[in-house]
Amino acid sequence: MNKIAVYIRVSTEDQAKEGYSLEVQRECLESFAKREDLEIFKVYQDDGISGYTTERPALKQLLKDAKQRKFDLVLVYKIDRFSRNLKDMLNLVDELASYGVGFKSATEPFDSTTSAGKLMFQQLGSFAEFERNRIAERVFPGMVKGVQQGNWQGARYTPYGYRYNKEKKLLEVDEQEAKVVKLIYTMFLCDKSIFAITEYLTKKGYRNRKGNIFSTKLIGDILKNRIYTGKLVWNRHYYDKTQKTKKGYRYIKNPPDKVIISQGKHQPIIPDEDFELVHEKLKTRRVERRKKANDYPLSGLLYCAKCNHKYLGISSISNHRTGVKKRWYRCAGPYRSFIRCKNKSVKANEIESEVAEILETLLKNDKLKTSRWTTGTFKNDANFHIFAKNAKIDLAKVKNRLQNNLKKQSKLTDAYLENLLSEELYKQKNEGLRNEEEELKKLIALQEVREIERERSKDYLNRVEEFLEGYDPDKKTMDKETKKQIINLLFKNIKIAPKNILSFNFFAPFNFFFFEEKQKCQVVNLQRVMKNRPRRSLLGLSAGLMLRLYNTLYSFFRIQ
Repeated sequence: MNKIAVYIRVSTEDQAKEGYSLEVQRECLESFAKREDLEIFKVYQDDGISGYTTERPALKQLLKDAKQRKFDLVLVYKIDRFSRNLKDMLNLVDELASYGVGFKSATEPFDSTTSAGKLMFQQLGSFAEFERNRIAERVFPGMVKGVQQGNWQGARYTPYGYRYNKEKKLLEVDEQEAKVVKLIYTMFLCDKSIFAITEYLTKKGYRNRKGNIFSTKLIGDILKNRIYTGKLVWNRHYYDKTQKTKKGYRYIKNPPDKVIISQGKHQPIIPDEDFELVHEKLKTRRVERRKKANDYPLSGLLYCAKCNHKYLGISSISNHRTGVKKRWYRCAGPYRSFIRCKNKSVKANEIESEVAEILETLLKNDKLKTSRWTTGTFKNDANFHIFAKNAKIDLAKVKNRLQNNLKKQSKLTDAYLENLLSEELYKQKNEGLRNEEEELKKLIALQEVREIERERSKDYLNRVEEFLEGYDPDKKTMDKETKKQIINLLFKNIKIAPKNILSFNFFAPFNFFFFEEKQKCQVVNLQRVMKNRPRRSLLGLSAGLMLRLYNTLYSFFRIQ
């Protein structure tokens, strides 16, 4: 008896269609399996997920089990339950075939193991995709009309403070949640920060719908949502199908002229004038926060080594008579998530001084000045293609080998200086070690080159383009915003242990450049080197160092 996997799926629009419910699909497939004398290994179920994406939990588990040959056949009610995208469907069936697993529809007669069956399968897949596109074409204008008439066009979740009445097709006020919404607006209008509101709600025992504490994001979303004034705002974003991500497609903000605002049929919770006051306050605080962020060039990069929350910039008055303030970075864990974290705050000048030393070390590497941000610094190297054949390289092992190589060279040099080795023997042994060192460095560089492609996310590319567009070759001074921009183009993150830097990561290939220069300079312990050097704030760094970085990065990123 062959084992089969049963896959069933409904999306939000399918649930309303007769014959597409999960129960109907399950009953049909179980009856089919019984008639055909097939043993059901497991029923995989995706509820409320579109067939146009492959990012479905049950589908992923099915493919994982198929790879392990836990069943011989995948059975579906209709092929559009498996996917509505022809390309995805063909890829999924090909993947199953590579695992030795067949695919069959209980209501559409075809056999994917024969050429005629494959042709029929492709035709059915084309019709499934065509139907999906037709549905999208019909649904969108209807939703626009519905919003203009004041009808809620939400998906699976209603805004906090409301419940959706399916019979009346109307948003209705949830009295208990509405009280919390009013409290949030009142506290904000009384000059309480979003953090303060979050802390208050948490301590008073308020919980969201899932029973969790309120997050700052949820409170921020409530304060920005115009629906509480009785208005409907729709079509703010759309999915760009030309930009695929791991979870589907990129969510893009629509231009203002495409956003629809209309009067809803639901009852308002907040008066219009209160919402407008909140809107203005949020805008003002956003500008102030942006200015403050420029005073803390490492904000967004520092992470707590204990709880992994970000370190945020704060200031405290050190002299009440003069009003002089000192800058600090503080772990956000106890203030945002209300967890107990004993990692202490760090003085901004001290931590920024350590970062300055790291940047100076990086800037010493000549390859940063002579290379270009192309497919790789070693692209024209004669041995590059030889190393490229090694697709899988254990980077940790290679780095350990390099460390051992450098230690051997150091010991060999010591032995020669103490007259324990002749010059000829020293040169002979050292030459072999030097050659091995170069080979190992190239292997590491190759991995860094490969890593570039993974790290070239759209966000990073946008930041690079913004930097290049704003480059001014005649710049003589460096403003706070540009300093922060430069640092964010170099560092991925910096981990903070009590009082100092525990570890840090550059974007590739800057990590290789720094590692190479560190080895060359014999800088084994960065903290030890810095002990006798004065502390310097990144904000007060000499224009020389930051301008050198500014111009060097421009030359490096500029692709010829």
